[in-house]
Amino acid sequence: MTATGRWRYPGDWSADLVALVILTIYGTFIRTPLYGGVGRAMIVSILLEPFACLIAIGLRLVFRRLGFDTRLTPGTVGLVALLSMAGALCQSAIAKLVLVAGGWAVASWSPGQSWALPFSYYTFILLSWSLAHLWAAAQLEAATARQRAMAAETEALRNELQHLRHQLDPHFLFNALNGIAAEIPVHPDRACGMVRELADFLRYSLDHRDLRPVTLAAEVEAIRAYLELQKARFGDDLDFRIEAAPPALARSTPGFLLQPLVENAIKHGLRSGRRPLLIEIGVAIDGEHISMRVTSPGTLRPDWRVAGTPGVGLAVLLRRIELHYPDRHQFTLVQAGDHVVAELRLSGPPCLT
Repeated sequence: MTATGRWRYPGDWSADLVALVILTIYGTFIRTPLYGGVGRAMIVSILLEPFACLIAIGLRLVFRRLGFDTRLTPGTVGLVALLSMAGALCQSAIAKLVLVAGGWAVASWSPGQSWALPFSYYTFILLSWSLAHLWAAAQLEAATARQRAMAAETEALRNELQHLRHQLDPHFLFNALNGIAAEIPVHPDRACGMVRELADFLRYSLDHRDLRPVTLAAEVEAIRAYLELQKARFGDDLDFRIEAAPPALARSTPGFLLQPLVENAIKHGLRSGRRPLLIEIGVAIDGEHISMRVTSPGTLRPDWRVAGTPGVGLAVLLRRIELHYPDRHQFTLVQAGDHVVAELRLSGPPCLT
């Protein structure tokens, strides 16, 4: 019975039907030597095996009532074995009645064998059938639990990312608008360009605020708009170079993967005191692998993993790629000469929810 009081079939009826057919064929094969021919063996199997199927279904109802569908432990296996033996005993009694009524009793069997052999046979059948069902039910429950956990993690991550944007957007807008205001009196054409770049970046941010997949072409253009605004703000102190392989730009990924890498590069690169600060961005593709690399001047602390770095934005990025590319991603942050290189490698399509 379900929560609404309606009975629900305890399993997959189509799989049970296939199992019944297989069991009937197997029973016919086993009984053929006993009856000296396929015809009588098939008739006996067709008469007996549906009862075994009904007993198996009844056992499942008992297992569900006992809660065995959600856990399979040595203790439950022992109880399943005992219940399967009880079912086999019932099936042996049914077989005895059918064979006697039809005159199909095996003449070579002693009275003890006429009970012991069917009992052993049906114990094996019912126990195997029950354990297969419970294993499949346990696997399904585990998969459902993983899906629920992933959905909860996705929702939490979405809220966390949204909260992060609420924190960053006002600060970013404040600086961008101040930069535009400063340029209007002296460089009105540059100010107009900054307004267009700001509009492009904000449009991208609004269009993809629900974490839908985006093409890397759209991601790169948004980063270009963002860097143009930062370049207008910092003037000759900041420059950037973007190299993206055309085949890579057609691939889809979750949005805002490059954003935290570029933000970190600007923030820590400016702290290094080196001018001009050149931010280099590379996007490449190798078969199923996508590589995104951000390089900037600076010095990476040896203890950056335990010294509060990566920051909030980078921490969210790492949780997102773990969610969307489980066991199919690699992130490295290394010192290469007098530069810091952040590289993100992704394999295959994202698991998007």
